[in-house]
Amino acid sequence: MAINTPAESLIILPKEILNHIKNASAEELKTLLCFFATPEISVPDAARDTGLTVAQVESACAFWRGAGVFQESTGKSKKAASDTSSYRNYDSATLSQAIKENEGFKLICQVAEQNMQKQLSKNDYSALYYLYDFCGMPSEVVCGIIEHCCAMDKRNSQYIYKVGVSLHDQGIDSYEKFEKYLAQRELANSNIGKLRKLFGMGDRALTSKEKKLFDCWFIDWSFSYEMVELAYEKTVDSTGKHSTTYMNGILRRWHESGFTTPEEVSSGDGSGKTSGISSFEGDEFIEAALNRGFDD
Repeated sequence: MAINTPAESLIILPKEILNHIKNASAEELKTLLCFFATPEISVPDAARDTGLTVAQVESACAFWRGAGVFQESTGKSKKAASDTSSYRNYDSATLSQAIKENEGFKLICQVAEQNMQKQLSKNDYSALYYLYDFCGMPSEVVCGIIEHCCAMDKRNSQYIYKVGVSLHDQGIDSYEKFEKYLAQRELANSNIGKLRKLFGMGDRALTSKEKKLFDCWFIDWSFSYEMVELAYEKTVDSTGKHSTTYMNGILRRWHESGFTTPEEVSSGDGSGKTSGISSFEGDEFIEAALNRGFDD
């Protein structure tokens, strides 16, 4: 934080803090004192010294930044709170000033009102300003997130906020990256729909484990549906039933070997990439895992 004190033995606070004390929580006051006492302290160290969580300290920093007391040091990237369940509201004066004077945030608010189909509340403004101001996301990216969430009928600012923080933590800091993410997400959703039919899931909701595995296969490992279908067929041939755990073992081995097409799997050609584990050894490993109780 860009804070200067005249002497190491003193903690000097600016007078404007008096205008915000009544709205500050205990966590925010602890954070304020900690950073003024040790200006170069890191957020994790501040959390340790104050007995707060990292998320609480980051949220408190957002409050004081919104009040104009804290400023990000130059050369340091902004970091959103990892705990998206809690953030501290900006005060009304800060939000009003941002809406009047900041064209980027004004555009965000207009897009939000149009897509959320309501008059925004103070909490709505604060959640959106957190993404724009504290996370440092470009206005066009925040607008894109709003439109994306509302298109899924998720017209809640807290949902938009959580999606925005998640994308920020994934490094989505430009509209080009956001468009790429949407394309990957759309393709993954299409493939997951096909997989649901293959598994005979019907309309039931996916479990947390299934969501993580499917996203890993189609997004993190960038497998095509044909590759996942092939892993399913090999699973059924080997075990006589559907098992996402067994499938994941097969797909992980293919990913580590660099296999991207069924033809490469069939021929054992991983474009010159190998994992150091033969097909036979990999199958033995998966079988052993199942025998130890790792099956679904």
